[in-house]
Amino acid sequence: MFLYDPLAGSNLSTIQVSRQHPLGLAGARLAAEAIAQDMSEEYELDCEWEDEEETRLLFRGAGVNGSLCLTEDTLSLEVRLGLMLLPVRSVLEQEILEYVDQRLPCPARR
Repeated sequence: MFLYDPLAGSNLSTIQVSRQHPLGLAGARLAAEAIAQDMSEEYELDCEWEDEEETRLLFRGAGVNGSLCLTEDTLSLEVRLGLMLLPVRSVLEQEILEYVDQRLPCPARR
């Protein structure tokens, strides 16, 4: 018997955002902490740093998990949605994009 997983190999369940920033690593950590605090309060997500360098923040909650990765000049966010959240993926993606653009000072876009 073969099981078909329509999401296998698909990015349908994943939202990815990458932004350059002028904050440096220490400033990006502060921004990530503020983002984590907001996520914890508004969406009831558990957040914790994966490593001692505090460059990868992991989060999880009901039907969602992911990571926020930092470098000296880049922030990368990956959000993986459970099946129950797939119908509202586009709404969630738009909210995430707007949130990141409002909260993270980014270089001017061309």
